[in-house]
Amino acid sequence: MATQAAFTAEEWTLLRIVPSLVVGGVSAADPSGIFGAVKEASAGMTEMVESLQKGSKLELLGAMLADKSIPGMPDPKTLVGEGNREQQMANLKSAVLGRIREAASLVSRKGTPDEANAYKQMILNVAERAANASKEGGFLGFGGVRVSSAEESFLHEVKAVLQLT
Repeated sequence: MATQAAFTAEEWTLLRIVPSLVVGGVSAADPSGIFGAVKEASAGMTEMVESLQKGSKLELLGAMLADKSIPGMPDPKTLVGEGNREQQMANLKSAVLGRIREAASLVSRKGTPDEANAYKQMILNVAERAANASKEGGFLGFGGVRVSSAEESFLHEVKAVLQLT
């Protein structure tokens, strides 16, 4: 069973910020404007809290839920890098996938198999709920699709990184 004490401060921060980064990755996959980004962020964070509440009997998820401190976020420049907007969005998606990979590996090493599976499933659920929160490609809420092909591609990449099928 993994408690907060099992992780360094840096590792604990990583585990806690990955859900937020995942929402950013969904938004970067297919930017849908400010209102869409707000909907995606809200839906993703709601899913994170609900997943932590459902899994709170597992020590790791219970500890994450109980920690009310605000984790430090990485410098945005390290996530988006240089280049034009398109390149920066690609850099962000790549950085997010790398952080997901790190967090999943960390939980697999230090947590129980049930904790690792619950954490990975939470990350996937956050990504899926964020992707479904806002229509892409419509006009004033009409038309468009719930999950764009770019978002679907990102979800497949998240599943692959988490090794969930």
